Amino acid sequence: MSRRKDDSVLKSLSKVIDILKKILFYPIFVIIIIVFIFNQLIGLVLAGIFFFAYFISYLITLSSKRKILGLMQEYLFVSDTEISEKLNRPVEDIRRALSSLSKNQRKKRWLIVFLSKRYIFLNENGVEIFKQVHNQGYNEKKILETLKPKMKIRSRAEVKAIQITLANYNRLDN
Repeated sequence: MSRRKDDSVLKSLSKVIDILKKILFYPIFVIIIIVFIFNQLIGLVLAGIFFFAYFISYLITLSSKRKILGLMQEYLFVSDTEISEKLNRPVEDIRRALSSLSKNQRKKRWLIVFLSKRYIFLNENGVEIFKQVHNQGYNEKKILETLKPKMKIRSRAEVKAIQITLANYNRLDN
C-alpha cells in the first residue's frame, strides 16, 4: 500500500516539475529581457542564473537517461514497466526518457521499440539473437516460439514491431 502512495507521489511530483518547467520558461525569459533593457548588469546576472538552472536540469536529465540505459543493457529484453519497477521511478518518466533515446538509435547496437503505448528494449545481444532467428526465414509465429524461452517476448505483435523497427533502420540485412 505504501509503495502505491510513493509511486503516486513521485508521479504527481514529476508532473508538477514538468508543468513548472513549461509554464515558467517563457515568462522568466521575458522578465530577463525586460530587466536587461533597464539594467544590463542585473539582466546578465539573472540570465546567468537562469542558464545555470537550465543547465543543471539538463545534466540531471542526461544522468537519468544514462542510468536507465545502463540498467537496460543488463537484460536481453525488458519493458518500460519493468524498468520503472527496478528503478522505483514513475513509468511516465521512464517512457519520456525512452522516447528521447529512441529518436537517436540509428547507429546504436541496442533497439527501443514503441508498441501499444509502451516501450520495449533489446540490448545488443538481444538484437543479434533476434536477427539470427529472423534471417533463418522464420515467420512471426516461429520467431516467437524460438525466442520465448530466451527472452520475455510475449506476442507476435512484439515480434512484428521489432521487425518493422529493425527494417526501418536498415539493420535486418547485416
